[in-house]
Amino acid sequence: MSTSDTPFESIRTELERIQSNCLYTAQGYFEAAKSAEQWGRLMVFIPACVTAISSLLVAVKVGPEVFFSGLGAVAGAIAATAAFLGSPKTAADHLASARAYTALKHRADTEISLMTEASDLASLEATTRELSADYVRITSTDTPMANKFYEKASQRIQQGSAE
Repeated sequence: MSTSDTPFESIRTELERIQSNCLYTAQGYFEAAKSAEQWGRLMVFIPACVTAISSLLVAVKVGPEVFFSGLGAVAGAIAATAAFLGSPKTAADHLASARAYTALKHRADTEISLMTEASDLASLEATTRELSADYVRITSTDTPMANKFYEKASQRIQQGSAE
C-alpha cells in the first residue's frame, strides 16, 4: 500500500486482487478439468477398442492368435488401470475447484460493485478479510494443476474469450 492510498482504496485494491486471482485460477481449473476428462475417456476408450478388435480377430482366426491375444490383454489392462485410477475423479476435483473460485469471484464482484466512499470501512475490511480467508481455504485444498492450464487460461482471458 502506498502512503497516498486511502483505506477505501486499499480495500478496493485487495478485492480486485482477489477477483483477478479467482478469475485466472478458475479458468485454469476449467481448462484442467476439460483436459483430464478428455484424457480419461481416451485412456479407457482406445484400449477398450483395441481389446475388442483383438478379441474379434482371435475369434475369427485372423492372423497370429498369440499376438492378438497378448495385445488384447495389454490393452484391457491399460483400460482397467485407467478406469481404476480415476481420471474422472481428477476432472471432478478440478471442476469443483473452478466452481469454488468462480463463486468467490462473484462475491468479490458484488462487494466491489456495492462499494461507495460512504461505505462502512470496518464492514468492508471484515468482508475483505473473509473473502481473503476463503481464497486461502480453497487454495489449501485444491488438487494441483499443471502450469500449462494456467497459461492457457491466461491467454484466453487476455483474448477476451473467457471471463
